[in-house]
Parts: sequence; structure tokens; C-alpha cells
Amino acid sequence: MPMPLFDSHTHRMDAPIGSAIINLPMSLIEHPELFRPDEGRLYSAGIHPLYEGDWEQALHNLQLMAGKGLLCAIGECGLDHRNRETLDRQCRFFERQMLLADQAGLPLIIHCVGCWDVLLRLNKLHHPTAPRMVHGFRGKPELALQLLSAGFDLSFGPKFNAHSYLLCPPERRRIETDDTGLTVEMVAERQNERLRRACSTGNH
Repeated sequence: MPMPLFDSHTHRMDAPIGSAIINLPMSLIEHPELFRPDEGRLYSAGIHPLYEGDWEQALHNLQLMAGKGLLCAIGECGLDHRNRETLDRQCRFFERQMLLADQAGLPLIIHCVGCWDVLLRLNKLHHPTAPRMVHGFRGKPELALQLLSAGFDLSFGPKFNAHSYLLCPPERRRIETDDTGLTVEMVAERQNERLRRACSTGNH
């Protein structure tokens, strides 16, 4: 009997117990007193790089939540070039969340769009000890190899580069639903179909 699939990153608050890491919305980081965790469910929380609220207060609340043992991972957090005006702030707060993950002994779930050089530089600068996973990875094989060599695991959704997927060692490869509304089984089916097509055409 095959092992059940584990969803490494989802926004579905009703994901089956023990089957996924549920990413909490920013509204619950802003108001942690409203968070009512379900027994057996696994939660992550982080400051998304496109967040437009009070970053300092959000980080304070995140530290409290991690300190109370409410989280199994920090993130998603990271860097996103779609708001270049806040890139300096994104870097500062990403570094602080990297430190929080290390201090709390929790994995880090990373959102990165168009800032791979910065991510690799910060990773090299801080030498984080916590496991690190880039979620929703769609990049080319050259980037995948760079990230893997730097210690990042890669998580793949329904859209991905087949060659990058295939070169990623199975023990470093994750599957996720993110905000697609799909089940993890549906994502796996789409991944398998994409890989079959790529292998049949030789176009990874």
C-alpha cells in the first residue's frame, strides 16, 4: 500500500488532520488571539513579502506564536521583486525570520519571486541551521542545482519544470497544493501526467 502523500504547503484551513502544513493567513498573525488550533493539525506562519501591514508587530506576534509551540514551521516568508519599493524591508525581516526559525528549531518555508541571487547571498551570509524549503518551485535546472547545493529542499506544485523535478533527489523533493484548491492527490496526478509527457517527448 503506498504511503499517504503529505502536503508541505497549503492554505486550506480544513486540510485533513496530519496530512499537511497549513499556512496561516496574515489576519491570524495580526490577531493571534483569534487563532484556535485544531488538535493534530500542523500550522506554519510567516510574514509574506508582499504584506502591507505593520511588519514589526507581525514579527512580534510571530515570535510569541512560535514560543508557545503553536507552529511546526516559520513561513511562508521571503523575497518578491514585484514590490521593489519594499525590497530592503523584505530583506531585513526575512533575515529576522531566518533567525527565528533557527532559534525555535523550526523549518523555514520560503517564498521567492525574482530574487534568487539575494536569497542565496543571505543564506551564505547567515549559515542557517534550520531546514529550508523553497515552496512552489518552477525554476530551471541550473537554479534548482544552485539551491540544492546551498541546502534548500524544493517543493513542487502542479506547475513546474520537469527537468528540475527529476534532478531533485526524492528525499529533497516535496509536494504542495498551495492556494490551488486541489487536493494533494490531484496535484500528484498532474505532476505524473506532466512527467509522462516530458519523458515521452524528451522535453523536460
